[in-house]
Amino acid sequence: MATVDREYSTLLPLTDCIYFTNGDCMFKKKCRYRHCQTAVKQLEECSNWPHTCRNIDCPYRHTRKPSKIQKSMLREKDFVSFFWDIENVPIPKGQKPFDIVQRIRQKLVVESGLQEAAFSCFCNINTISQDNQQSLHHANVRIIHVPDRKPGAVDRQIMLELDRFERVHRPPATIVLISGDIDFVGKLNDLRHQAGFHVIVIHNKFAKDE
Repeated sequence: MATVDREYSTLLPLTDCIYFTNGDCMFKKKCRYRHCQTAVKQLEECSNWPHTCRNIDCPYRHTRKPSKIQKSMLREKDFVSFFWDIENVPIPKGQKPFDIVQRIRQKLVVESGLQEAAFSCFCNINTISQDNQQSLHHANVRIIHVPDRKPGAVDRQIMLELDRFERVHRPPATIVLISGDIDFVGKLNDLRHQAGFHVIVIHNKFAKDE
């Protein structure tokens, strides 16, 4: 609830001050709500408020106050989860997993303005070194151990996690799959085109076009 309250409060400065709209706000520049001269001069409401418009200088009215329930639903679009198939896209020699993860986060979390829900990697831990396991741990990556060495065991575990993500989150949350395995094509198509999630695939040069 604290997270919803915090995010709800970020919309208040974008909501029109009714006193300013009526020409008499005693708080002036200290007011928590929006004072937009351009919007005051017209009666048309912004069609994108409070759902997507985040322009404090929007020339249209922002008089409808966003509810906390609305914000709780809208914030799903800010979530991103990462699923790294280390069996298919292994850690490059001479590179630290920590550095790789931080570069990915910089691009897809920080620069994109998203919230990370989870960063998980899938493998039999006996196939990666202790140093790499430690590096992943320091990067706050959840290592999901798949002890079954049969072909496709890691893929099946990732599929289960994708199913769990689909149940817990609402579109258009973002799914980032780090894999070039063609076995995921059908599932990713369903998540993108039927469920409405935003899907990003990071793959190596051996991945097929599909």
